Amino acid sequence: MRWLTLAAALLLSACSTLQPPPPAPVGQLQGSLGPNWLFEGKAGIRQGPHADSASIDWRQQGEEFEIRLSGPLGQGGMLIDGGPEGVHMQVAGEAETYRAATPEGVMQQALGWHLPVSQARFWVQGRPDPHYPFKPLGEAEGFEQLGWRIEVQRLTQVGDLLVLPARVEFSYDDLRIRLIIRDWQRL
Repeated sequence: MRWLTLAAALLLSACSTLQPPPPAPVGQLQGSLGPNWLFEGKAGIRQGPHADSASIDWRQQGEEFEIRLSGPLGQGGMLIDGGPEGVHMQVAGEAETYRAATPEGVMQQALGWHLPVSQARFWVQGRPDPHYPFKPLGEAEGFEQLGWRIEVQRLTQVGDLLVLPARVEFSYDDLRIRLIIRDWQRL
């Protein structure tokens, strides 16, 4: 189960070069938070019969990010932070701190495999990474990119001018990562 939690955490981290977000293929999205934002919510991950969930707090400031995940009642969890100088991950109850140049490198080090984690800071906002081609979904709100299906399942009004995802799901084969975002804030 630990690898599922680590996979979710690392999919949610990102430190790719800042660029303006591309137009969203999701018709109802409006505006952009810019390079500095945070959200609070819940993350759920399911692979086959295995499932896990955590509370998530994600702060993105330019190329620097900090993601905190914690289990029920604040137990367990991890902290992932990084930027251009590298990425660090500390898992509660473990003495070792994982370090690498990229989120993918930290995941490779901790788990022996990786996901396209650098795209997640775009995906959580319902937008594709501008460096890679994408295909809009037919009936559903979202897109496919790098073999992943990103589906915006619910939107929320943020301030007067923004409409952003309140629930988004990333899926690849039998792996599903669902985010329920309770609070978006522009920093």
